Amino acid sequence: MKLLTTLLLIVLSLSAKTITDDYGRVVVVPDTITKIYAASPPITMSVLAFNPDLVAALNSPFNELQREYVGSAFDKKVVGGFMGQGNTPNFEILSSVKPDVILMWGRSSAHEKILAKFEKLGIPVLLVKNDSIHDIITQFELLGNLTNNKARADELIAYTQKSLSLIESLQSKLKEQKSIRYYYAQGVDGLNSECEGSFHLEPFKFAGAKNALDCKMSSNYGMEKISIEKVLLSNPDVIVAMESTFAENVSQNSQWENIKAVKDGKVFTIPSTPFNYISRPPSFMRLLGIRWLIHSFYPSILEKSFEQEKAEFEKLFFTQKGANSVK
Repeated sequence: MKLLTTLLLIVLSLSAKTITDDYGRVVVVPDTITKIYAASPPITMSVLAFNPDLVAALNSPFNELQREYVGSAFDKKVVGGFMGQGNTPNFEILSSVKPDVILMWGRSSAHEKILAKFEKLGIPVLLVKNDSIHDIITQFELLGNLTNNKARADELIAYTQKSLSLIESLQSKLKEQKSIRYYYAQGVDGLNSECEGSFHLEPFKFAGAKNALDCKMSSNYGMEKISIEKVLLSNPDVIVAMESTFAENVSQNSQWENIKAVKDGKVFTIPSTPFNYISRPPSFMRLLGIRWLIHSFYPSILEKSFEQEKAEFEKLFFTQKGANSVK
């Protein structure tokens, strides 16, 4: 019996490996990993960019406009996830999906209780950081280690590092420009926004702009309710809108018409095809989003046209889209 147990442990060790996650936890995972469930949308997005075939289940369904970008991930089961406002995964569906590993944001509220629930499923769980755009690099490194696909990890990391280096090199030029004060309008009425300290605002910081609002965060989720009086007092130079409906109609709204940004026609709608460039979720799309913000705020700073940068980005991060565009 002792010999059989020893042999079993040897066999198991040969088909497994250990991974140290972003929080120093050493976790045993299968040596061959083909299905990954990420418990929050930003991390699911990183898995999607790495390889859509790896996505074991979705936090929310894709729409038809996203189909050509997401490949095989489009038809995966929807499990849900930890997306704020009390959302949780469907553990029954997750159990039926049988992912090889679960990735979870380490800052999820009550993550220890959540971790215990996941571990009851017998699936290894790795805690991942997603507090800054720089964490995208370690996410791709982790995916390369999990899948033994270092080549894919290296090309995504190289682009990310090159982008961050470019953005860093532009900071001195951006400081020479007249500082732009922005209001980040979320919701169909534009009266939800983010306060200083929110990681949803990171792209704006790298784009050399200053939040016109003076407010405090109430939660990591963000989308703070803002009164129209507070927006009027902030009188931003530009408005960056999440919803196209709001941006298209704001100039006809008497409550907004006297705000500087509206009078000057400086209301920009964040591109959202295939996914939002700035946030919701705060994903690798921010690498393109920062470029878009800089092009919008300071058109002469970047040498390449935005369309050229967008084409290069999509070819790398959405391999399915790149394959389709070659046909």
